[in-house]
Parts: sequence; C-alpha cells; structure tokens
Amino acid sequence: MVIEINTDYTLIPPYPVMILLSFGAGITAMYFLNRRDNIQKNAAGYLCLLAPVMSIFFGAVLTYLSSGFQYFGLSSLGGLAGMYASCVIIALINPQKGTVRIMIKNCTLVLPLLYSISKIGCLLGGCCRGMSYHGIFCIHYTGSNTEEAVVFPVQLAETLVFLILFLSGICLEKKKQNTVRIIFILSAVSKFLLDFLRESHGGQILSFTQILCLILILTGLAIFYITDKKNICQA
Repeated sequence: MVIEINTDYTLIPPYPVMILLSFGAGITAMYFLNRRDNIQKNAAGYLCLLAPVMSIFFGAVLTYLSSGFQYFGLSSLGGLAGMYASCVIIALINPQKGTVRIMIKNCTLVLPLLYSISKIGCLLGGCCRGMSYHGIFCIHYTGSNTEEAVVFPVQLAETLVFLILFLSGICLEKKKQNTVRIIFILSAVSKFLLDFLRESHGGQILSFTQILCLILILTGLAIFYITDKKNICQA
C-alpha cells in the first residue's frame, strides 16, 4: 500500500493550518486542565496568550541556531522550551501557591497533543520526511514543493505515538502518581527513537535533536530523583 501525497496545494498550505490547529487544541486543553486544578482564571488565560508566542519564538530561534544561522523553522524541542518558559513566567507573576508545578504538569500532559497534530502538517507538506522506504504504507511524494521520493511515513508514526501518549496521560493522570513523569520520559524517548527513521538522520550517529532528547531525559531523571529525595527527607 502506497500513500500518494502531492505537495502542490492550490489553496491554503496545510502546514500553517495544522500548526494553528495544534496550538488551538493544545492551549485549550491546557486551559481547562489548569482551571480544573484551581489555577486562577486570569493566570490560565494569560498562559494561553503567552504560550504560543513563546513556543514559536523559541522554536524559530533553535532552528536558526542549529542550522548554522542559515534559516528559520519551527523546532519541536524549541517549542517545548518556550511552552515551559511561559509556564514559569506566568507562575512568577501569579501569587497563587503551587502555580508553577501545576502549570508545568498540565503543559507536559498536553505537549504530546500539540506535537501529534503538528506532524500532520509535516506529513502533508513533505517536510521532516522519513528515510527511503518501499514497504507497506510508504509515502510517495510528488509536486513542485518537494523532491519526488518514496519514504517511510515517520510523520504519521509520530502522530500516532504522541496521540497515544496524550490519551494515556489524560486517562491515567489521576489513577497513577507518576503518570506525568512517565509521559515526559516516554515522549523524549519516542522522539529520540523516531528520529532514526528520518531522511535527515542519514550518515549520523546521533542527530542534534537526539542529543537534546538525551539531555532532556537525563535532566528529567535527575530532577525526579532530587525531588523524591527531598520529599523523603521532609517526611
């Protein structure tokens, strides 16, 4: 089975549409999660305004730096940094106790949803495509906006994996104590592994994205360990 995708779109390109939809869905979900956890309405609302701006800014800057100052784009890991930075900023100007912890928790839960929807834009636009592949569900790209190629459907795989992570996090959050930690680590591990299937990974041992994923994993594990030790000492 071959999936045919022609990147010559006569009306609106799908990539910006899916980016907007990803922010719309993710920010809305984060707002309701924050309100559910008793974050003040104005703080939850201000976060909805700040988070997309910070995410796009950090994503564009990281792409520019990692490309050797050659071009701008939207790096998913830069976007992640922008989302977390917006949570910290809003929490710092909000006197409500525990705001930063709650906002970062809910941000972690919805980030897989944002990434999942955004990858549909990459799939339809032909960017971030997979390595050469002629097996089942391979994608045949044609059109003037991308080189003709038959590739692995890595963007589709990312959409499915991260959608499952989002749904799992929402369903299990209240049932299992360490759900948010697990979602954070699994998201970073999934991103790390799926990057091996990208066309851009060819000829590399580890890509820049994978190195950042490893840093995220190790940093997350270190923070979780320190937090647990602190809680034990206080108990």
